[in-house]
Amino acid sequence: MQTLQDAFDFLNFWIAKERGAYYTIPELEALCNNAQLSYYTDIKGKYATSTEIKEILAPFKSTYVFTPSNSISGYVVVPSNVGYLDFLDMQVEVDISSRILYNPVEIVAEDTRADRLNSQIDPVTVSNPIAEIMATRYFKMYPTAGYRGIITFLRLPANVVFGYSVISGRVIVYNPATSVQLEWRILDWQPILLKALQSIGINLSAADVAAFAQMRTQSNYENFNRI
Repeated sequence: MQTLQDAFDFLNFWIAKERGAYYTIPELEALCNNAQLSYYTDIKGKYATSTEIKEILAPFKSTYVFTPSNSISGYVVVPSNVGYLDFLDMQVEVDISSRILYNPVEIVAEDTRADRLNSQIDPVTVSNPIAEIMATRYFKMYPTAGYRGIITFLRLPANVVFGYSVISGRVIVYNPATSVQLEWRILDWQPILLKALQSIGINLSAADVAAFAQMRTQSNYENFNRI
């Protein structure tokens, strides 16, 4: 599967076969969007366990650059419009003798914050700060100061949009230019679509998927998708 047209044809073929009806385009969009979030949840917990998982989630890795002007008193808030989902890393930029270095920021819990602030073995300074996650997208850095740095996080996958035009009042013509595809690797499309079908009680075997691939023709797909 290479496009959203292929994905929706796959879904509606099996929905029609198992249920004797088709899903509309908005229903298929919702089905895909719910499935990709479920798939994300399944694999996010394994992020640090393998390079493959990191590669799967790579399309959703994003960064937010903060500066002294938007981290006043150590408060850093990632904007709500970037689709922030899961924190990965925080670094601060430190200028030492005209050389820019990036130091990692240790994320601490409220029950260890005081111990870290009082530590003389590993003192907390503006070049070696700590941070506490106060809420989703909301960080408090110590010592209290303005900082320059980067937060790396995983963002929300974009909602799919099936772009189309209608000819003669009934024929749907797919338009890739106005569509929003699944952002996942092509290898991940199939498990997402299978999860979409499972969510409505349709469970396919490997043989079912292989059989579908063998019979892919234009006539198989004709009139599958509905407004």
